[in-house]
Amino acid sequence: MATAFVKTRLSAVLAFPLAVLMLAPYAIRGQLYETPQGDGMVIFGRYRVVVEFLIVAVMMVPLFAVYVWIFEVHGFGWATTYWAVLMFLLLAGATALGQGSMTLPTGRETPRGRRWQVAALAQRPGTRLSAVQMALRLRDTLPPGAVLVASAASDELVRKYEQLGFTEGKNRRVYWISPGV
Repeated sequence: MATAFVKTRLSAVLAFPLAVLMLAPYAIRGQLYETPQGDGMVIFGRYRVVVEFLIVAVMMVPLFAVYVWIFEVHGFGWATTYWAVLMFLLLAGATALGQGSMTLPTGRETPRGRRWQVAALAQRPGTRLSAVQMALRLRDTLPPGAVLVASAASDELVRKYEQLGFTEGKNRRVYWISPGV
């Protein structure tokens, strides 16, 4: 993911810690898929933003515990330095990955129903379409009436989602309803 969404190797290195943090909730829940060729990945699974937030919060506990330990053992200066380095890494990663969409994939315009999410279609540089093909295969396994949601990073990507049968919502959100109901 870090190499797919950035232009330089340095940006990928800076984006890596944030990419791991962003992907962890999905990997833990078994929603992170890699293509058979190993050149693409996609997040696909039930959309439960509260569960994802709680997983990230639990992952932050050890980082905070280290902060408290440093504060107790080495004092405020070292603890502040530790926290500043963590914030720098997160901000550098966010800046490097900044071309993506930070919009939640659902809004008032999103139809009700069991919601699923497709996100982070990442393709290794120099390869093509295996992540999209995987996402389409996963989409086709959804039960009838399921609502598949996504956030597009650009207007161009909104148009590509529409070509795949998605409906545009607000703020580059898109959704697709599984046929058969």
